[in-house]
Amino acid sequence: MDKARMNAKLAIAIAAALGAPLGAEVTQAQDVQVQVESGGLEEVVVTARKREENLQDLGTAVSAMGQAELNRRFDVDLQDFANAAPNVVIDDLQQGPGSPAAIAIRGIGTTDVEKNFDPTVGVVVDGVFIGANSGAMLKAIDLQSVEILRGPQGTLFGRNSIAGVINVTRQRPQTEFGGGVRLGYGNYDDKQLDGYVNIPMGEQFAFKISGAYRERDGYFDNLTLGRESGEMEYKSISPSLMWRPSDSLEFYYRYDDSQQDQDANTVQNMAQPNQVFCDRYLQCAQGVTTPQSGDRYDVLQNGDRHDSFFDSEMHIFNARWDISDANRLEYLFGYFTTDEEVYQDWDGTPLTLYHTERPAVYTQRSHELRLTHDADGALTYTVGAYVWNSSYRIDLLSEIGFADFLFPGVVLPGTVVPVPQTVQQHTDSYAAFVEADYAFNDAWTLTLGGRYTKDEKDSGLIDPTMPQLATLGSLDNPFEEEWDEFTPKAGLRYRVSPDLMFFGLYSKGYRSGGFSGRANTYDAASKPYDPETVDNYEIGMKSEWMDRRLRLNASAYFMKYDNKQEELSEQAPVGTGQQTVVLNASSAEITGLEIELLTTPFDGFTLSASLGLLDSEYKDFADPIDGRDLTFLKLRRAPDMTATIAPTYEWDMLGGQMWVTASWHYIDELELTFYNTPQSQNPEQNIFDASLNYQFNNTTVSAYGMNLSDEDSWSVGFDVGASLDFAGLWTYTATRPPRTYGFRLTQKF
Repeated sequence: MDKARMNAKLAIAIAAALGAPLGAEVTQAQDVQVQVESGGLEEVVVTARKREENLQDLGTAVSAMGQAELNRRFDVDLQDFANAAPNVVIDDLQQGPGSPAAIAIRGIGTTDVEKNFDPTVGVVVDGVFIGANSGAMLKAIDLQSVEILRGPQGTLFGRNSIAGVINVTRQRPQTEFGGGVRLGYGNYDDKQLDGYVNIPMGEQFAFKISGAYRERDGYFDNLTLGRESGEMEYKSISPSLMWRPSDSLEFYYRYDDSQQDQDANTVQNMAQPNQVFCDRYLQCAQGVTTPQSGDRYDVLQNGDRHDSFFDSEMHIFNARWDISDANRLEYLFGYFTTDEEVYQDWDGTPLTLYHTERPAVYTQRSHELRLTHDADGALTYTVGAYVWNSSYRIDLLSEIGFADFLFPGVVLPGTVVPVPQTVQQHTDSYAAFVEADYAFNDAWTLTLGGRYTKDEKDSGLIDPTMPQLATLGSLDNPFEEEWDEFTPKAGLRYRVSPDLMFFGLYSKGYRSGGFSGRANTYDAASKPYDPETVDNYEIGMKSEWMDRRLRLNASAYFMKYDNKQEELSEQAPVGTGQQTVVLNASSAEITGLEIELLTTPFDGFTLSASLGLLDSEYKDFADPIDGRDLTFLKLRRAPDMTATIAPTYEWDMLGGQMWVTASWHYIDELELTFYNTPQSQNPEQNIFDASLNYQFNNTTVSAYGMNLSDEDSWSVGFDVGASLDFAGLWTYTATRPPRTYGFRLTQKF
């Protein structure tokens, strides 16, 4: 890193910390809008440990936004929450409807769209873990709170939360009549409507129904088809019911039905002169950073159909029984299913070189039973059991237009060869967990916890190129494997005063093993990959100053990443000519620092800021083919630095309240592909958002702008069929949404 770059980073760090002590680091970003009557910051209550606690009492790194702050933001989906916490990167993979998410926390993430790849970050909606990337890019509708838990969450949230958890809670029915509606309109003919109504039904029952509709034109000009690409329509309906037969008993049910219709997502061809699509078919990018189309918002795809859809349903049932003032028994059932289909042009060229038709169905069910003991005594704990299962099937049809390269002299140039493959996978997971606090006195508190998990998976295929599947690996006789893991946690908190606390933490995370879902050889299809684990060592501080007008929290951590799963796209002698395999190929070490600041130095002005520093490197990584050292590669979506500065100023005006907000979010340069190819790298990103708002009684009028700097960075990059010795078939990328702006009217009643 050169001296000028280091000085720039230091200046940003100083601005984000605003002169905070260098040894301090912040572990939370709080509800920045609401203040208590004394003029100080409001206490923030979170459920990060599955019980209500003050954010400042937690000995772990959590960022939280309450309903007041969420109502003042203009987020569209989960991606916009990335600026709410340090060392968090969230991208829409742009690979089909359903907005499959690539979420990385502290440099740990996954980037593949297939549901056989377990996530590294758990997205939890009303307590229900979403076990697939598709559907995890939750829409910012009807939200009560969002909590971002950084670091392994293996004790209470279990498998596949190795990097952290995004814990989302929606609004529950209320026993008083009321509701609200929001109308919005923006550029790209973006029409927005969402609302809810609470309907009390006596003292014991409450009913709520919420819904949303959104429609917009595409961001992209398709130069091949002569029209816009990327238009989208989304609608959802969500009835929910609350029944309290007594003060100690509560039942809650919610149903969600969401439908999204859109163009297939657009990708750019970034093939370079050493890649097949450029050398053989003359489909080349115009430069290392310029796609074949010449502009990142111009596309050349000829397979952009209008018939892509992603439908989902969710059922949640929650029963709470307060056995006594100190003990609560809780049961949670979750059901989530998706049905999707997309015809997608992956080559990004005017030719038909690689297209796919991808109808897929996914279903998951979960049951959780837990007992929480929370009394005035020294001991508090949560103990429970968990059962989770899922099934997934995709009937993939690939259309290969480069078959003459794979089979020269056998296939004529220009011939498109259909290659069908069906994959069906099942998962059963069982777990038991406990986490307990013991307060030795008012100053010292010990936390101990652990979770035992057992996973069982099977994978079956229908593939004409693999006749061996007739005996083992078929849908009726699938490959099978099972794993188990114990993930412990230990923490110690020392409260110096009511406004200052230090903590130390050890936690372990576990990501399940599995089978490849895009294999074109029997060896790759039959060989399972093993789980990966992360051991996290962390120290931190929580503090409030200036009569609670300044909140400063911080944590520093070191993580050992073992048996790391690496998904690689490699050449295959049959089928599509390439396959995705997963290998437990490496280990890594990650060190970081996180600082978050929230202050209201005078009434009407609030400033939140965060800083994340990250140093990640492979420690043991050899090429699985020839043993060459690969430790020089960088981890994907692991920028050295992230930072956010977000001021808000509000004042009385014309009998109402006026406020203006702004936000600057910085993401350091990062890699998107395994081999760190330059055509898919992201340079430094600077993203600016702002809004102007006026509220009179229950009516709010807002003007907003997102990505005002028109940052056109890549949201995804993929090198197809590449290796160290072979640059691959081509590289495709996708572009983040451009500058958007509009108006919004909110009416509550």
